[in-house]
Amino acid sequence: MEIMEIILAFLMIFCIVTICVAFLSIPIMIANARGICGNEKTIITVLSILGIFFGLTWVIALILSLIWTGDNTDGDNLDKLEKLARLYKDKVITKTEYERMKAKLLRE
Repeated sequence: MEIMEIILAFLMIFCIVTICVAFLSIPIMIANARGICGNEKTIITVLSILGIFFGLTWVIALILSLIWTGDNTDGDNLDKLEKLARLYKDKVITKTEYERMKAKLLRE
């Protein structure tokens, strides 16, 4: 009977730890979904992990993950490239201008 109690205790501890880790990673998952990267993501991650010891830091990480905006330059550049291609197709800009602007957008 003692072995069963040990196994049950281990399973309970494992479940509690798993739930805590999932709960603490909510701000990190939100930051990933919103495209937050760089220093902002690092701050959110550190504050989330510190939430193990200080609950307030987890709340701060959650707030920051909701108010900071992600880096959506890829989507913006794609839109700009599509508009640029449309301008070239409609003969508003020359091929030279199109190539120059396209190269500039692709470097960003």
